[in-house]
Amino acid sequence: MRALTPILLALSLAACGGGPDRDALKKGVEERLAQALPGGMVSLASLERRGSQSDTKAPPGETRRIVYFDADLKLAKDFDFGAWDSPGVAGVVSALGAGPKGLTGITSGGNKAGDVLRVHGTALYKREGSAWVAAATSGFRPTAAPSYATNTPEGAAATLEAMRKVIESVMRDGAPAQQRVIQEELVAANAAIRARLARAAEGYAIAAGPENGQYLRFAQAISDTTRTRAIALVTRGGEENIRLLREGKAPLALAQADVALQAYEGRGNFTGEGPYSSLRTFGALYPEPVHVLVQADAGFASVADLKGRRVAIGVRGSGSRITALRVLHAHGIEAEEHLLLEVPLGEALVALRQKKVDAVIQVIGLPADSVRDALGEARLRLLPLEAKAIAALAAANTGYFTFTIPASAYAAQKEPVRTVATAALLLGSTALSETEIAAIVRFVYQGGRDFVARGSAQGTQVTPGNARLGLSVPLHTVAGKTLDALAAGK
Repeated sequence: MRALTPILLALSLAACGGGPDRDALKKGVEERLAQALPGGMVSLASLERRGSQSDTKAPPGETRRIVYFDADLKLAKDFDFGAWDSPGVAGVVSALGAGPKGLTGITSGGNKAGDVLRVHGTALYKREGSAWVAAATSGFRPTAAPSYATNTPEGAAATLEAMRKVIESVMRDGAPAQQRVIQEELVAANAAIRARLARAAEGYAIAAGPENGQYLRFAQAISDTTRTRAIALVTRGGEENIRLLREGKAPLALAQADVALQAYEGRGNFTGEGPYSSLRTFGALYPEPVHVLVQADAGFASVADLKGRRVAIGVRGSGSRITALRVLHAHGIEAEEHLLLEVPLGEALVALRQKKVDAVIQVIGLPADSVRDALGEARLRLLPLEAKAIAALAAANTGYFTFTIPASAYAAQKEPVRTVATAALLLGSTALSETEIAAIVRFVYQGGRDFVARGSAQGTQVTPGNARLGLSVPLHTVAGKTLDALAAGK
């Protein structure tokens, strides 16, 4: 018996070190589901624990483990996960830590009672004494960036060699401003080349957004080479996308409604180009609420408290930057160069965790994996907008509407957060024929597809019924007729 004691002790410690057992895991998953989708909407039909591993991102001195599991969820009643005013998919992936292609069974247009959703999920636990306590889930993570063809036509060899010499010289000895010029020009050149190649192959180039961004993921999710050939282009974001559309370098583009309105009227960053009166939308895709992130212990009650503080607002060329400046203005805060940080969202969140900035403003659809990760890895919180600012921003002809980020949209979020949102729009060129436009709209909005399983959690909100929400520029006549037909089941 004494000989067995060390062995039993070792086994006990090993089990404890592996995180919670199946029963504790099951209880935690059920609790998170009930919080995300209350009212007995969904039940946990089955759960299998699939092992665990140490969390390498755990703070110093803290023991955390990531536990993997497979689960079947059964719907108790009909439910539309694509509704714009409910946690929907955001609540499920936040509760279960599901990654891309880790949640299947959700269809655009709504699910029926009895439908079964299958989940490959994760749960994060931390050690407190002899017990394991649930921490924030890891959430929805981006798909891999698209791979691009690198074969170069023989006639371009001399040009590429000359470019290589310039790039190497600047990246080695040039100032940061010169290096940014190189980077921006390469991104623009890549977009232009891809667009022209796509049209030459009788396909459709979609000016999307940055690598790992939601626009790019959605464009990839709708790509289907057996029906409508689409190539997602990496860009800086909505502002650049509209310019690519206007210049004829892409027949389709994704952009925020507020940015599209500025381009249509020739205001703001588009003043020098004049009104883009031929700009048309093929429909709204999904809402993009304004997220304002601050340190959890910061003494800010609303955005108005950020006056004189350091704020990360996004990169030039992105629609999010335009919106961030307007949100600050609505709270009585004018742009001052020394207070604004213009970097991508990932860098901005790192700066916030390191307290190099006081806030990060980002316009992004729910669920936002980058926001979820930030809330899980650091003590951050979402800051509400003031009621007067919301009213001013949501006034007629601004491209904004009032929005509430529902409680449980993020695992660390216990209360709803008031803000504004703008719609992500699918924009098109009037150079496309009516037949092409009808085919594109029917393909994107036809419903019945599991966009979540294809990498876009926002894609499930794309339905004919939502397509007219938050529009800021005219809906193309053919697109409107096609949407009506789809809504009628034709």
